[in-house]
Amino acid sequence: MKLFKFPLLAVATLTILLTGCYKFNQNLIMKGKWYVNAFEVSGGNTNLMEGVLPDYVSGKGQYIVYMLDNGLLRGEYYTNDTLYYFRTGYWDMPHKDSVTFVIDKFINGTFLIEQVKGDAFLLTSDDNDIEFFNIGVVPTVMRISRGEYIDPNTTKP
Repeated sequence: MKLFKFPLLAVATLTILLTGCYKFNQNLIMKGKWYVNAFEVSGGNTNLMEGVLPDYVSGKGQYIVYMLDNGLLRGEYYTNDTLYYFRTGYWDMPHKDSVTFVIDKFINGTFLIEQVKGDAFLLTSDDNDIEFFNIGVVPTVMRISRGEYIDPNTTKP
């Protein structure tokens, strides 16, 4: 009977360690400073940040997202190197290849993660809820990068 308990205990311990490590590693990978380089809706190739965010083009706008501990998400929009506004929301990684964001009038959904190259990523969603202009739930593509801004045209096919 003792021989049966040892393998069962070992399997249970290994399962707990592996599942705990998964969440820890995924959070460690995702946490940090990210740049939202482009935001496209319904298969279009127009960066909606240019039309939605004030002074995005003329003020060299940057939308920066900080994924913090305990699922806290902070979005900051800068124009002319000055903080224009910020939002606080939350993030979660329900699976190793997807992330959920709820933060702003145009980022509210679960996105599939695809690494394009280096620190450039493509996030796609079929159910992002866009509040501005009452657009509603639409397919969305976000082009993001870790640590620094990357020209979104470099991540297009």
